[in-house]
Amino acid sequence: MEHDEEEPPEEPHPIPSAAHEQADPADRAARAEVDEHEDQTRTLSGVKLARAGRAVATAIPTWALRLGLPVLAVAAIFSSLPYNTTVGDVPLQVQATILHRPGLSADTTVGSWEFPAVDGLPLGVHVTPVNVNVLRLSTAAATDPAAFARQLQTDLGRKLPAIIAWLLAETVAGIALGLAAAAGINMAIRYQRGLPRRVDELAFRARQLAAAGAAVVVVAGYGAATYNQNWLRESRLTGTLAAAQLFPDQLSSYYRQGSKAYDVLGSVTGIQAALQSQIEAQQVPDTALRIMFISDVHLAAVYPLVATYANNYHVDLIVNTGDESEFGTGFELTPAFTSAIAAVTKTTPMLWLAGNHDSPLVQDTMRAIPGVTVLGSKVATERGYAVSAGVVRAFGLTIAGLPDPRVYGGPGADGAEDQQVTGPLERAAVDTALAGAKGTDQSFDIFATHEPVAAAQLLADLPDRIRQTDSGHTHAQNDLSSIQKDTEINLVEGSTGAGG
Repeated sequence: MEHDEEEPPEEPHPIPSAAHEQADPADRAARAEVDEHEDQTRTLSGVKLARAGRAVATAIPTWALRLGLPVLAVAAIFSSLPYNTTVGDVPLQVQATILHRPGLSADTTVGSWEFPAVDGLPLGVHVTPVNVNVLRLSTAAATDPAAFARQLQTDLGRKLPAIIAWLLAETVAGIALGLAAAAGINMAIRYQRGLPRRVDELAFRARQLAAAGAAVVVVAGYGAATYNQNWLRESRLTGTLAAAQLFPDQLSSYYRQGSKAYDVLGSVTGIQAALQSQIEAQQVPDTALRIMFISDVHLAAVYPLVATYANNYHVDLIVNTGDESEFGTGFELTPAFTSAIAAVTKTTPMLWLAGNHDSPLVQDTMRAIPGVTVLGSKVATERGYAVSAGVVRAFGLTIAGLPDPRVYGGPGADGAEDQQVTGPLERAAVDTALAGAKGTDQSFDIFATHEPVAAAQLLADLPDRIRQTDSGHTHAQNDLSSIQKDTEINLVEGSTGAGG
């Protein structure tokens, strides 16, 4: 019997009730309302973000104008309207700066005396002589530089209130002009955009002016908080004044040509010394010693200037870490050169040690100069040179010195320039020279040597027993950050003679 194929039974479907049919439209409406609310929320959030973005985009250039234009206006007024006055028959120009060359400075024809670390503000005040007859000025100051400096200070003190008032007026005028320019630009932009004028425009501008005043107070407070009490002592010299301290041989041509430059420089440095001594009068103890440190003269005609500074600054002692000659021959130190040294040491004693350009012949020549005490000794041996340290007591200080164990142009490591070759030789010489001192408790106020690598070995061999090391050789002063570590002072002098 044939049977038709049966189709599989369908899956049962729920039968909607009447209540369900009635609730479905309301539910859909509620869901639609929620969706619409979420869409509106998202739209409002997007609008708020867009408004915030536009507000930030508008505020940045607006505040850039409000802050930048006053600063630019003040800088322009400072630059174009310096204060002109006369102090002690010297015409001076006083000019303020902003954002560049901060601090105070006193410019001269032969250099500047700068005090860059007054506070943390990017503001500066600079005093410059105008159309000065330097020869006439140096003649007036030559007889009594200290009295001349006091007269300059007195006259400048009388003019100081007027100078301060002028600079403050320039600052206020610059801020006012800058804010006015910023307000004008802002109003022009609003007019171009078709925006209505603010109802409270005057009150709005008054609030801006008050905000500017508050900003000035904050800046002044920052200046007071960052004020450096030692700014007077943290000065530096530029120009020829700096050369007179660091590279005086550049002036030797003036001496040979018989010019008046030396007389002028001597008077200017005398004025500088008198001013600085008055500044330090309240800061330096009466018992303090003034020790001048020089090195690497290399036959330069610098000793007349060394004498000038020694006299002007009332130097008690000179420490010279060698390289007096170029090739280590005895005849290099001519009678004229040694006479110049003797003129210095006639009033200011000198402690000297041999550098790597100084042979035993140079050492003997220096020892023969009155007022010069040679620290240690350097003697020729079959293998090179042997050195020993010397110790003296001077002005209550224990000062030691160790000569350089090399001579320029010598054989092997003695004449080498590679520090990988000369360094071990320098350190070995220090170890040998200090072999007897390591087992004692002797300490030193100053231990001088010629090369910085030897000075480092001195500190390693005698830890906590040396207050200060003096060295030279590199023709470059060490960085200020490396001068003092805890109680140890490490001085590396530049080339006093700018030789080599």
